[in-house]
Amino acid sequence: MKARLRQPLFWIVVVEVVVLFALFAVSWRVYLAHRPAASAGLAVPSLPASPPAAPPRAASPLPTTARPSAGSAPVRKPSGVPIDVGALNRDQAGLERTEDAILVRLVRVARDYLEAIVLPAVRRAESVKRTTSPAATRSEAAITKMP
Repeated sequence: MKARLRQPLFWIVVVEVVVLFALFAVSWRVYLAHRPAASAGLAVPSLPASPPAAPPRAASPLPTTARPSAGSAPVRKPSGVPIDVGALNRDQAGLERTEDAILVRLVRVARDYLEAIVLPAVRRAESVKRTTSPAATRSEAAITKMP
């Protein structure tokens, strides 16, 4: 155990684990601080415990439309969708374009790295003779001594 405590790799791993836990704790606190309220959705009306005693009045077959006067409040959107779907779609499309641009750049960088760094190194390694170390060389003297 004492030998392990003297190795620098052990301490690097320990410090990395501590840093990861610290980053997790900070990100969790930021998430909790900026989390939307739980009741951000539509309010769900509660159902009555018993059915209504009197039947509802029959509605007229022709719908009546009330036109707002010039001084009245602006017309509200139907409450079926609590958010602006058009703005949400525009934001989502913008995020997808950004993700695509980042992905294209990453692929280009990876391809350039492979073509500029990795492939020349592989070609150099393949072009070198196989007898790079003295132990791998086959001399006539070594071959004749073998049974």
